[in-house]
Amino acid sequence: MKFRTVGWLLGVVWAGLAVVQLVPLGLALARSEPWEPFAFSAAGAAAGGALLLVSLRRAERALDHRAAFLAVALIWLSICVLGAVPYALSPAPQLGLIDSLFESTSGFTATGATVISGLDQMALSLLLWRSITQWLGGMGMVILGVAILPLLGVGGMQLYKAESPGPTKDKMTPRIAETARILWLLYLGLTAAAAVLYLGAGMSLFDAICHAMTTIATGGFSTHDASLGYFDSAAVHLVAIVGMIAGGTSFAVLHRALTGGLVWAEQPELRTYVAIMVLASVLITADLTVTHSSQFASATEALLHATFQVVSILTTTGYATRDFDLWGGTSHVVILLLFFVGGMAGSTAGGVKVIRVLLLARLVGAQFFRLLHPRAVNLLRLGGRTIEDEIVVSSLGFVGMWFLLMLFGAALLSLWDSDLSSNVTAAAVTLGNIGPGFGHVGPSQTFAGLAPGAKLVTSGLMILGRLEIYTLLIILTPAFWRR
Repeated sequence: MKFRTVGWLLGVVWAGLAVVQLVPLGLALARSEPWEPFAFSAAGAAAGGALLLVSLRRAERALDHRAAFLAVALIWLSICVLGAVPYALSPAPQLGLIDSLFESTSGFTATGATVISGLDQMALSLLLWRSITQWLGGMGMVILGVAILPLLGVGGMQLYKAESPGPTKDKMTPRIAETARILWLLYLGLTAAAAVLYLGAGMSLFDAICHAMTTIATGGFSTHDASLGYFDSAAVHLVAIVGMIAGGTSFAVLHRALTGGLVWAEQPELRTYVAIMVLASVLITADLTVTHSSQFASATEALLHATFQVVSILTTTGYATRDFDLWGGTSHVVILLLFFVGGMAGSTAGGVKVIRVLLLARLVGAQFFRLLHPRAVNLLRLGGRTIEDEIVVSSLGFVGMWFLLMLFGAALLSLWDSDLSSNVTAAAVTLGNIGPGFGHVGPSQTFAGLAPGAKLVTSGLMILGRLEIYTLLIILTPAFWRR
């Protein structure tokens, strides 16, 4: 195992995190807000990073696949810990160590669950830090490393394979470093466009920047307790819908659409992604129109809020304009089903991913066909391509592991709370990196009421979900450490 190489990579990431923390530090100094939390945090990360970089400067710069898995896991675990320091040292809100770790983990994993209330009165520098953590975590700090580290003599293919979300990897270009640069340029462009659109829709500059970062990252942190419901503006909500859809779409697909156009028939995952959004929006709109007509001025307004919430949950962003926990049973069922889908593979969204859901649906259809025509040859195909058995087995294994972990997490949460609905949805929305759920963790609530042990469990689920389970679990197996 190349421990020295892994340690050197940790040093690079920690030093980079220290540089990033200079941004909220500068805002805190400019606004006469408490600056010490960011100064101490940046100094600590810089000192740790410098120590690793200097002591391991002669370390080999090439990674094998095992070292890449270890590097990814340690990088994500360590940045969640380092990112918690500003929360822990901040005088307002006064968060304990576990609450600070939960908030930081929710940020870097782009989950959006929070233990903080009183966001409207919080220091802008801390609000900016929350948004930055989600923006960094949205695409993945490791992908950023893939774009930069090759310039320092470190190959990035192993890191990309270990961290890039989804069952398939689309490099877009022959060189992995160039692929990562394209991804980040696209990410930056989408963020800038969202900020401009939010400004045009009436947001302040600060709100526009923060919400642009958390929208494209499909993270869901807001600068207000009421989330985007604070902005009673259809224009703001429409911008958010477009931004969330973009963030939940495969960046490889977005790049291809911008550079050469798309053949709709060759994009089964994209078609399914759009179909799920449309169908779910129609069902919830119908439910709201029938059962909650008094809450909306018109069917158009009901459609807007229904579509917003569908897109927010499907892309695992977690914004809210209304408390969907108060909606009817049909809406609850649809939203619950969306908890288990997620965005497209290769996007910033979490969850199981649309492609896996589509593969399972095709597999079920193929099984029915085999029962009716036992002698026929029926290959599983998507977008005109035959799907290899290895991919099907991998997808089945992932979905099975996802649901097992969700149930195991819900069982652990029941040690502190007997509310089954809240426990199951808390496990689902943290493992799926969604944010708000039902019951005690609904959109009008925070996770502050969870017991300390329950917060640690949900923090672990968030990291497992962000790293697509296997990347973290594999380092816990004895076989991983054998030569």
